[in-house]
Amino acid sequence: MADPDAFGDWLNAYARAQEGGDVALLKSLLSEDAKLFETPFNAPVTGVEKIVAVFAENWARIVDVSFKVEKIADNWAHWTAGGLIEALDEPYRTDGLLKAELNAAGLCTSLTLWTETLSVRESDMLSQRDA
Repeated sequence: MADPDAFGDWLNAYARAQEGGDVALLKSLLSEDAKLFETPFNAPVTGVEKIVAVFAENWARIVDVSFKVEKIADNWAHWTAGGLIEALDEPYRTDGLLKAELNAAGLCTSLTLWTETLSVRESDMLSQRDA
Protein backbone atom coordinates (compact mmCIF):
# COMPACT_ATOMS: atom_id res chain seq x y z
CA MET A 1 0.00 0.00 0.00
CA ALA A 2 1.28 3.46 -0.89
CA ASP A 3 2.16 5.98 1.79
CA PRO A 4 -0.91 8.18 2.49
CA ASP A 5 1.26 11.30 2.06
CA ALA A 6 2.71 10.04 -1.23
CA PHE A 7 0.31 11.99 -3.45
CA GLY A 8 0.90 15.27 -1.61
CA ASP A 9 4.66 14.76 -1.81
CA TRP A 10 4.39 13.83 -5.48
CA LEU A 11 2.18 16.86 -6.19
CA ASN A 12 4.61 19.27 -4.52
CA ALA A 13 7.51 17.88 -6.57
CA TYR A 14 5.40 18.00 -9.76
CA ALA A 15 4.65 21.68 -9.07
CA ARG A 16 8.39 22.40 -8.66
CA ALA A 17 9.10 20.61 -11.96
CA GLN A 18 6.37 22.61 -13.72
CA GLU A 19 7.44 25.95 -12.26
CA GLY A 20 11.11 25.42 -13.10
CA GLY A 21 10.77 23.43 -16.33
CA ASP A 22 12.84 20.78 -14.56
CA VAL A 23 13.01 17.77 -16.86
CA ALA A 24 15.18 15.73 -14.48
CA LEU A 25 12.78 16.25 -11.59
CA LEU A 26 9.77 15.36 -13.73
CA LYS A 27 11.53 12.22 -14.93
CA SER A 28 12.19 11.18 -11.32
CA LEU A 29 8.44 11.33 -10.60
CA LEU A 30 7.38 8.89 -13.33
CA SER A 31 7.58 5.12 -13.63
CA GLU A 32 9.41 3.81 -16.71
CA ASP A 33 6.13 2.65 -18.28
CA ALA A 34 4.04 5.65 -17.21
CA LYS A 35 1.17 6.84 -19.36
CA LEU A 36 0.25 10.48 -20.00
CA PHE A 37 -3.25 11.28 -21.19
CA GLU A 38 -2.98 14.87 -22.43
CA THR A 39 -6.77 14.79 -22.38
CA PRO A 40 -8.91 11.93 -21.09
CA PHE A 41 -9.94 11.27 -24.70
CA ASN A 42 -6.52 11.07 -26.36
CA ALA A 43 -4.49 7.92 -26.75
CA PRO A 44 -1.80 7.90 -24.07
CA VAL A 45 1.80 8.91 -24.53
CA THR A 46 3.58 5.90 -23.04
CA GLY A 47 7.02 5.76 -21.45
CA VAL A 48 8.92 8.19 -19.29
CA GLU A 49 11.18 9.46 -22.10
CA LYS A 50 8.26 10.28 -24.42
CA ILE A 51 6.30 11.95 -21.60
CA VAL A 52 9.25 14.08 -20.56
CA ALA A 53 9.73 15.11 -24.21
CA VAL A 54 6.09 16.32 -24.37
CA PHE A 55 6.54 18.47 -21.28
CA ALA A 56 9.97 19.76 -22.37
CA GLU A 57 8.54 20.86 -25.73
CA ASN A 58 5.76 22.80 -24.00
CA TRP A 59 8.08 24.29 -21.40
CA ALA A 60 10.51 25.49 -24.10
CA ARG A 61 7.84 27.84 -25.50
CA ILE A 62 6.90 29.57 -22.26
CA VAL A 63 8.89 31.92 -20.01
CA ASP A 64 8.06 33.60 -16.69
CA VAL A 65 6.11 30.53 -15.64
CA SER A 66 3.87 30.39 -12.60
CA PHE A 67 2.26 27.13 -11.53
CA LYS A 68 -0.05 26.57 -8.61
CA VAL A 69 -1.67 23.31 -7.61
CA GLU A 70 -4.05 22.22 -4.87
CA LYS A 71 -5.04 18.70 -3.88
CA ILE A 72 -8.83 18.34 -4.06
CA ALA A 73 -9.18 14.58 -3.38
CA ASP A 74 -7.05 11.47 -3.26
CA ASN A 75 -5.00 11.48 -6.49
CA TRP A 76 -6.88 14.54 -7.82
CA ALA A 77 -5.72 18.16 -8.00
CA HIS A 78 -6.76 21.51 -9.45
CA TRP A 79 -3.98 23.53 -11.07
CA THR A 80 -3.44 26.87 -12.75
CA ALA A 81 -0.50 27.95 -14.84
CA GLY A 82 0.57 31.09 -16.57
CA GLY A 83 3.48 32.60 -18.37
CA LEU A 84 4.48 34.28 -21.57
CA ILE A 85 4.62 32.56 -24.96
CA GLU A 86 7.98 33.99 -25.91
CA ALA A 87 7.68 33.68 -29.70
CA LEU A 88 4.36 35.54 -29.72
CA ASP A 89 5.09 37.86 -26.80
CA GLU A 90 1.63 36.91 -25.55
CA PRO A 91 0.52 35.90 -22.06
CA TYR A 92 -0.59 32.32 -21.59
CA ARG A 93 -3.03 31.07 -18.94
CA THR A 94 -4.37 27.59 -18.30
CA ASP A 95 -6.58 26.04 -15.69
CA GLY A 96 -7.21 22.37 -15.18
CA LEU A 97 -7.55 19.18 -13.23
CA LEU A 98 -5.19 16.27 -13.01
CA LYS A 99 -5.47 12.72 -11.82
CA ALA A 100 -2.27 10.88 -10.95
CA GLU A 101 -2.09 7.18 -10.17
CA LEU A 102 0.95 6.26 -8.10
CA ASN A 103 2.59 2.90 -7.52
CA ALA A 104 3.84 1.64 -4.13
CA ALA A 105 7.15 3.45 -4.70
CA GLY A 106 5.32 6.78 -5.11
CA LEU A 107 6.01 7.03 -8.85
CA CYS A 108 3.28 8.11 -11.23
CA THR A 109 2.07 5.30 -13.49
CA SER A 110 -0.75 7.29 -15.12
CA LEU A 111 -1.29 11.04 -15.41
CA THR A 112 -4.51 12.38 -16.92
CA LEU A 113 -4.96 16.09 -17.60
CA TRP A 114 -8.08 18.17 -18.21
CA THR A 115 -6.94 21.59 -19.44
CA GLU A 116 -8.72 24.81 -20.34
CA THR A 117 -6.62 27.48 -22.05
CA LEU A 118 -7.73 31.10 -22.06
CA SER A 119 -5.83 33.61 -24.14
CA VAL A 120 -5.62 37.21 -23.06
CA ARG A 121 -7.62 38.23 -26.11
CA GLU A 122 -10.47 35.92 -25.08
CA SER A 123 -10.32 37.27 -21.55
CA ASP A 124 -10.50 40.84 -22.84
CA MET A 125 -13.49 40.01 -25.04
CA LEU A 126 -15.34 38.32 -22.19
CA SER A 127 -14.74 41.19 -19.77
CA GLN A 128 -16.06 43.73 -22.28
CA ARG A 129 -19.21 41.77 -23.08
CA ASP A 130 -22.53 43.07 -21.82
CA ALA A 131 -23.98 40.96 -19.03
